[in-house]
Amino acid sequence: MTVLSWRGESGARTCARRRDSVAGGTGARAIAGYNERTMKKLTVALVLLVGLGRVGASSEAKETPEALMQAGLETLYTKGDAEAAAATFRKVLEQNPSHYGATFQLAMALDRAGKSAEARPLWEKALKMAEGYNDKATAEIVRTRLGTPAPTPEEAMMKVGLDALYTKGDAEAAAATFRKVLEQNPSHYGATFQLATALDRAGKPAEARPLWEKALKMAEGYTDKATAEAARARLTAKP
Repeated sequence: MTVLSWRGESGARTCARRRDSVAGGTGARAIAGYNERTMKKLTVALVLLVGLGRVGASSEAKETPEALMQAGLETLYTKGDAEAAAATFRKVLEQNPSHYGATFQLAMALDRAGKSAEARPLWEKALKMAEGYNDKATAEIVRTRLGTPAPTPEEAMMKVGLDALYTKGDAEAAAATFRKVLEQNPSHYGATFQLATALDRAGKPAEARPLWEKALKMAEGYTDKATAEAARARLTAKP
């Protein structure tokens, strides 16, 4: 490569002759040596830049959620550095806020770092995610951390029934679920009220009426004025 090649070969020779006339042959050789040294330096600089670029690319590759999770787990469970692990799991959640493992492990890291108050909302989030994935083992661990008892079979069935009735709009399925609750506990207040509602929505008002009457008596016994009023309104409006 010739520094003056951009001016053309003829122009390069002209400039070289002018340099010789001004500084003499020694000056020209000195300038040529300077240019050679400069090019070597530029070449070294370019090599360094390319190398740094590769290092940067490698660093970016290491920032994937999978790589970060592996690094965080090693930091937390092998090195025992909860603070550093928490920082790593936060990076995963920055890329994917709904990352199941990072949510659980960040909560664990914060607990081990003595930041239980900061960990609690993450445990609560992890519990919802575990229940959504039907991951019973993880859900049990999280409940232990939160000090929350596992839902009873009745509570679990009530949740299923309410979801069927109010979210999915399937009154028949909801009624079947509330009946199961009442088979286990005939005096279950919520199941009585919700079964009456489900039967009404399923177009079975005659079958629902005795349940509304039972719900009214229970509401009056609990001094639950709002539910009692709803039951009275239903009994007055329909046969």
